[in-house]
Amino acid sequence: MELVPEVDKEATIKKVQQFFYHADQYPQIRRRAWFAGIKSPQSDATGVHGSRKGNASEDMMIDYAYYAQAKRAVDIAIKGCSNTGMFPSQQILRYRYIEQLDIQEVKMNLGSKFGHDTYKRADDYACYEFADVMDGVSRALCIDHKLIPQFIVKKREVNRN
Repeated sequence: MELVPEVDKEATIKKVQQFFYHADQYPQIRRRAWFAGIKSPQSDATGVHGSRKGNASEDMMIDYAYYAQAKRAVDIAIKGCSNTGMFPSQQILRYRYIEQLDIQEVKMNLGSKFGHDTYKRADDYACYEFADVMDGVSRALCIDHKLIPQFIVKKREVNRN
């Protein structure tokens, strides 16, 4: 048994990619973090209370804060990734996964230095790096794992006795 478990890089990269493209994951966080429909509380001039229970405005504010904090965590994690010529992880993550440009558009924005294989390696590196940074940011900001999952997938050790 190793002190530090080995990471399944392929599964980790796939988990990050799914997070950005699954409609109920990052796209939902982005939608709900930009909720412009929050209204101030309404009071009834007649003094008669309605039959509604709870405070819908308060619930919407809590929901907004929950998703805004998660979006902030993603933004912080992206800024924590590499930004060098060989591994422009920040740009790849922004263009490919936040703006959802196709691969050709991403490569054009990065310059002509990336062919198919070099881009694939850089994209995989960006996703893996994001997973590593995001897991730490999620813990630091106390983000619920139901909202942003833990991305690093550890290889399972097979016990052969």
